[in-house]
Amino acid sequence: MTVELKPGRIGQSNRGAVSVGRAQTSQPITFPAPRSGLVTTADMASQQPGSATVLRNFLPTLVGCRIRGGSQKRGRAADGGTIRSAFKYKYGSFEKLFMATDTAIYDMTSPAAPPAATAAAVAGLSGGDWCTFQHTNAGGSFLVCLNGADPRRVYNGSTWTTAPEITFTDETTMAQLNYGWLFKNRQFVLKNATLDAYYLPVNLVGGAAKLFPLGGVMKKGGSLLTGFSWSLESGDGLSDLCVFVSTEGEVAVYAGSDPGDANSFALKGVYQIGRPLGKNAWIRAGGDILIATSDGLTPISQVFQRDRQALSQVSISRPIEDDWRRAANATGGGWVVKQWPEQNLVFIAFPANSVIVDTTFVLNVLSGRWSTISNWEASCYETLQGGLFFGSTGGFCWQGDTTGTDDGLAFTAAYLSQFTPATQFGQRARATLAHMFFRAKSKPKVRLFARADFDRTIPPSDQVTIGDAAASEWDVGLWDRAVWDALTQQLRYSFRQNVRAAGDMLAVGCAVTSGGEVRLDLEVDLATLQVQAGEASA
Repeated sequence: MTVELKPGRIGQSNRGAVSVGRAQTSQPITFPAPRSGLVTTADMASQQPGSATVLRNFLPTLVGCRIRGGSQKRGRAADGGTIRSAFKYKYGSFEKLFMATDTAIYDMTSPAAPPAATAAAVAGLSGGDWCTFQHTNAGGSFLVCLNGADPRRVYNGSTWTTAPEITFTDETTMAQLNYGWLFKNRQFVLKNATLDAYYLPVNLVGGAAKLFPLGGVMKKGGSLLTGFSWSLESGDGLSDLCVFVSTEGEVAVYAGSDPGDANSFALKGVYQIGRPLGKNAWIRAGGDILIATSDGLTPISQVFQRDRQALSQVSISRPIEDDWRRAANATGGGWVVKQWPEQNLVFIAFPANSVIVDTTFVLNVLSGRWSTISNWEASCYETLQGGLFFGSTGGFCWQGDTTGTDDGLAFTAAYLSQFTPATQFGQRARATLAHMFFRAKSKPKVRLFARADFDRTIPPSDQVTIGDAAASEWDVGLWDRAVWDALTQQLRYSFRQNVRAAGDMLAVGCAVTSGGEVRLDLEVDLATLQVQAGEASA
């Protein structure tokens, strides 16, 4: 009998083909440390690796960003008014910090601890928006203060006075002077709401002022707002120029030494910039002047080479141009720009508004990178003996970037990377796992998250990180508690957390809540996001 052999069959089912193993369906996307700082102007196809779409309560550094310190109330003005301006007197090693409300000037160098109030150093005033500059001659060093509402005030290192007075040949009074500066040891001052400037004799703090009209130079009208000396070289040099800026953005540049001699003091040109955002809204940065205008933070060196439309292309604030313009349109003026030289940072404060709420723009002048600060509600900034101070509502003087809380209240720092497609544009993807590295002296508590399709919302972070009180960093470690031979080197920590986000473009972020007596020492490093590619978008 012959048996016929038949080929075997594999059982079939409605579950599909049987597979021994599956090909990997997810892949990692790497996000470099945010060395490019905050960038809010990039379109979908121009997202820069190493940039951030949110960088709040972090300070930009050369290698990425570090979490800011907290803030403490150091003094309170007796009248309880909003601090309008802050300025300091420095002569040798002697320094004084002053802050002004609308009615008084207060010495905040060593104020009474709040809630106790500090008495006014100068009372009975009508305005608090002061311009100040220091003039040193053979008679001493004088802090000259102008606000356009009160007679000029002068501080000589010990007392406040209105002397020596400035006299005028017309009906102008000292109370009408709203701005001033030094040019080749000669004081220039601007008359409020006019196109008239005045100048004093060389090396004199007071005396007879001579008129220097610019009505025929500024063709767009308005009034003179601010001015300064600027050199084509670094610092003051042989090529020193005297610059006048109007409220309409016209910039008149003069060269020479004697304004009374047309052959010695000549007009070099009149240029156009965006509308200036305040009389104190500029700083010196290296050999340049940076002016806050409606078009951005403009370098004065570029004004001579480009028209106004092209200046926005070279604006220092180009990475945050959209946010900058929104704030400028919402406020119109009253901006203050202050440099913190010890940290190479610039703080830009503007009046409270409902469009850009509770925000300070922060610039690292070495890298040109940006971030923002919230929860301070600062109206002005100043530095004293290497520390950062700011004024706010309620007449409070605060010290910033110190301790780990804002007056005892925890605050959250947030970072969200640039958005990037998982594979190619138009193909949806799903994020499942985030992995991020940090540099810190002690292990923080971090919440990782992912976002899709330009969703910039930040989730709440309820885990509070308390700095190590035993850290031996000078001026941070607590006296009688810090261990001065303890570890001061930053260590590397990594965190993995499940995340959920789905869309055409993905980003990874973190939120860190600071809430202790000691300032956190934490920097954000690179991150990866594990994603699964899906179907193409319709």
